[in-house]
Amino acid sequence: MIVRGIEHIGLTVSDLPAAEQFFINALGASVLYRIVPSGQPGKQVEGKDMTPLNGFPPEMKVVGLVMMRLGNGCNVELFQIDPGVDDKAANISQAGVNHFSIYVDDINQAGEALRRHGGEMFDGPNPCFAQEEGEGNQTWFCHTPFGVLIELITLPSSLHYDKEATDVRWLPDSTAP
Repeated sequence: MIVRGIEHIGLTVSDLPAAEQFFINALGASVLYRIVPSGQPGKQVEGKDMTPLNGFPPEMKVVGLVMMRLGNGCNVELFQIDPGVDDKAANISQAGVNHFSIYVDDINQAGEALRRHGGEMFDGPNPCFAQEEGEGNQTWFCHTPFGVLIELITLPSSLHYDKEATDVRWLPDSTAP
């Protein structure tokens, strides 16, 4: 197979150390490495060096970049840029990537951890519906202090696939390290 799955997601935040601590404290993430240590002049990456690689604006620079491990799913890469960004709260009506979902075993415990560390929880947890409906299947959304929309989800019951489906939904393995 050519495609294995999502290896990491990248998020740009206004305060990298605060976002890093949020992921560590609220979600149990761990720092793998800091490509650009935050607040260290001389370690920054100039935009003009990145423009040909990914279209990054040449007048900007990356002033912080950390790669983190998040449970048994994809990694999270956090960026801080200069000039900075506003922490405008994301919502699912926006174009592009508008949220990511984290599979949890105990949605109430995970939601309380997010709240304790500055997350703004929406109403919930809520039962899943349609093909995701099932005993104990729940979802709950949160705005992080840095404007990212995170969905917590737990799916202990079977999902209902469309008859033409040729594969099943991937879920993180609870037995993996």
